Amino acid sequence: MVHTVTRTTDRDEIRRRLQADRVWSIYALADLDAELFPHCEWWICGDGGLALQFGGISILPIFVMGSAGEVRRLLEELPAERGYLNLRDEHFSAAEGLYQYEAPHRMRRMVVESLRPRVGAQTVALSLADADEVRALYATGDGGGVAFGPFQLTTAFFRGVRIHGELVAVAGVHVVSRAEGVAGVGNVFTRPDWRGHGLAQITTSAVVAALIDAGITTIGLNVEVGNDAAIAAYERLGFRVAFEYWEGTATRVDRAKRLG
Repeated sequence: MVHTVTRTTDRDEIRRRLQADRVWSIYALADLDAELFPHCEWWICGDGGLALQFGGISILPIFVMGSAGEVRRLLEELPAERGYLNLRDEHFSAAEGLYQYEAPHRMRRMVVESLRPRVGAQTVALSLADADEVRALYATGDGGGVAFGPFQLTTAFFRGVRIHGELVAVAGVHVVSRAEGVAGVGNVFTRPDWRGHGLAQITTSAVVAALIDAGITTIGLNVEVGNDAAIAAYERLGFRVAFEYWEGTATRVDRAKRLG
């Protein structure tokens, strides 16, 4: 069966398809919010196929869902020559011959099952007024904050720890939608000289507690397979692994090469 691929801006139809798998769709559901929707290009295919190209950041994230056949048709029609492709295992073969990963990352999507709060150092709420301090903290080592944008501080879901007046740990969100009830926790970082004191768990715990208090029902995060320390730390807070998937920059295979 050949599925037709169609561009759409119908939020209700997009939402209907995304709701079929809220955990996989956390970030895409958040993109339905008014401030993010203009950066999105959506395609539908068949009964459940959906693709999103998000143009709000330079890496151009690409999200797909549906049956293997629907996903393949969607990837055939996407205009992006290069993007940050997210694929479930059942869709990996559907991308074969269409997009090729440059350096794929094997990831785990974790979701909050039942928060087990970690207490200790006092946390403080961070706002846009703290943007320079947050950026300076991320600059202290090993690529922290690579997905941070100061606008994220306007969500009111960033928490930090100050020691002797200096910000030494932070956690927040990549995306959050009160309307859709979803959030992607991230931007977690502790200054190198303060690691080993549980500050990442304390700040992450405070962020999750604030999200729950705000009525957010689906709260997830992504962690690379092999980062056993982080996975164990999140599990102690009440996260569980929902599934593994692939992500990374992918380039479209030249059509002439595909046709041999």
